[in-house]
Amino acid sequence: MDLKGLSEISGDLGFFEEKNGVRLGYKKSEFCLDNLKDLQRFLRRDDPQTRDVFKQLCKWKTVSEDLVPIIEHCQNDRNLVINAVKILVFLTMPIDPASSNIPQQIEYLWTLKATVTRNVTIAVIVSLLEDPLEHLERYAIFSCCSAIMISSSSIMPSSVVNV
Repeated sequence: MDLKGLSEISGDLGFFEEKNGVRLGYKKSEFCLDNLKDLQRFLRRDDPQTRDVFKQLCKWKTVSEDLVPIIEHCQNDRNLVINAVKILVFLTMPIDPASSNIPQQIEYLWTLKATVTRNVTIAVIVSLLEDPLEHLERYAIFSCCSAIMISSSSIMPSSVVNV
C-alpha cells in the first residue's frame, strides 16, 4: 500500500470552516472529486486479507471528518455525493472471514455505521434515490397499463377494439 499517496489524497478532500472553535461548515478542496475517485481506486485494490487501506482510512477518521461532511454540506453537488457514497459502500462491505484481525475490523465497521446513521447523511443518501425511484414507479405503472391494454385487446371482440 502506498501510505504516502493515500495520506495525500485523503488529506486533501476538504476542511471544516471554523470561527472561534465552532464548526460552521465544510469546504471541499479544489480536487475533492478527483481525490474521492482515487480513494475508490485504493479501496478496489485493497488486499481483502489485510484490508490495510480500510484500516488506515478508519484510523484517520476519514468518514467522520470528510465523507459525512461532504455528503451533508455538498448535497447540491450530486456527482460529489455519489462518489462519497461509493466509498462508504466500499468501507462497509462485509468482512471476509478469512481476513486478519477481524475484531478490529468489526470495531471499525461499527464506528463507521454509527457515524453515518447519527447525522443527516442517511436522509441525503435516500434523497439521491428519490428521482430514480420516481421514474421507476412511473415506468412500472406505464408498463402495467400497457400490458393490461394489450391483453384486453386480445380478448375483446374486434368490433370493440376498432371503435
